[in-house]
Amino acid sequence: MWVSGDQLEARKVACSVKKVESNKEFSQSDVVASFVHNRPRDLDKLVFERHGKIGPKKAPIFTVNEAISERVVEVGTEVNCIEDGFDFVVAIVDNETGNANYHPARLYSFESKCTEDFEKLLNDRKSLADNFEADFSIGAEKWAEKRRQLTSNFGSSKKIKMDVAAQRRTINQETLDEMRKTAFASKSNIKKEDHEEFKLEDITMMNKAASSILPPAVQTELSRDIYPISLFLEELEIDAIESIATELMDKKKKEKIEAGIPECVVLIMHNEKTKERAAAYLLLATMIEILMKMGKHRQMFLKEMNDMKMPDILRQKVHAQFFNDTTSEKGYSGRSAERIRLNVTDYDRLVAHTLALALTLAPEHKVPLTPFQQALAYQPSKLEKLFQALGADLIRLDIASAQNLRSLRAAILLKPPSSEQKGHKKNVRR
Repeated sequence: MWVSGDQLEARKVACSVKKVESNKEFSQSDVVASFVHNRPRDLDKLVFERHGKIGPKKAPIFTVNEAISERVVEVGTEVNCIEDGFDFVVAIVDNETGNANYHPARLYSFESKCTEDFEKLLNDRKSLADNFEADFSIGAEKWAEKRRQLTSNFGSSKKIKMDVAAQRRTINQETLDEMRKTAFASKSNIKKEDHEEFKLEDITMMNKAASSILPPAVQTELSRDIYPISLFLEELEIDAIESIATELMDKKKKEKIEAGIPECVVLIMHNEKTKERAAAYLLLATMIEILMKMGKHRQMFLKEMNDMKMPDILRQKVHAQFFNDTTSEKGYSGRSAERIRLNVTDYDRLVAHTLALALTLAPEHKVPLTPFQQALAYQPSKLEKLFQALGADLIRLDIASAQNLRSLRAAILLKPPSSEQKGHKKNVRR
């Protein structure tokens, strides 16, 4: 393609006009400097130096012309926010008239960059941008190696001796290989006893661990005997509250709720004639009432426990059995009402014993999940796992049972929990 002299001159003039216009646009804009990591000492002596040419897609780089350090340079790059929908201006307000004049501005962010080659830093535009996706972390072994190097170079004689002793005690792969060839390969260090026999029962680690939260379960075929009532109440306690319990059983549902029985207990309560089960229902109501008053924070006022509608003998029994390690506090000022707080272990133990007693007393040993979860303010997933740990299966109720028990699902106790079962227990759908 042949181009005449006039056309070539016209193109040169057009290019120079574009450069002049871009330079003019930059020269008419005020430059605002923002220092991210430091603050200049003397603003009057601050001198900036521009590097690079102005182009349509990139702005020049500024550096601070001040001797900070041999390897540290204050480099400023333009903060471009046009893509976000806004730009920067400088507002000059007259104090007398209140009129404001706005000038276009370019915001430059200055950061301290450490480099060996200043020219390479300016030419490499990618190194000026911060890469937040890169992983600049360092492993624990590298940190330990750096500490050892610092100790060997600048540490005291005592520190150096301790470091050498620690390295000498370290077992590495070479040490293991040598031990396999010598000590581990020899059979002379094995002691045999022909006349002595060891039993697995004598070893403590072979004994089955007993849970500190769950009540002890009885290995039996009858569901009512897995967690018997004798586990929760003694004969003397049953005789002491027999009259109150039997009188409460003859009342209607509304009268039971007014007497202080929680609604979730009323759903699984039948008119029991035996004094043991009637007293056990009263104990269950006492335990759930305490848990309802404590809530998620596992604390309640001492006055609330003393003012409960349930018999004092049951309240004192629950307090003596589950509130041994409680803390009593009166607030920061010491003038507020005294409250008691349960730790996590005792709180979970109280919930586990409450659910075990509910499974024993409920008709068909079937406890609805939703009413008890709402009453105890317990996490649904944690409540289900606690039922499964007690040996119960989670089932889906039919329409009639769901309406009566006000829950779509329930926990049913059919057999004692098995310690040999591994993994999560599957839900039984009926």
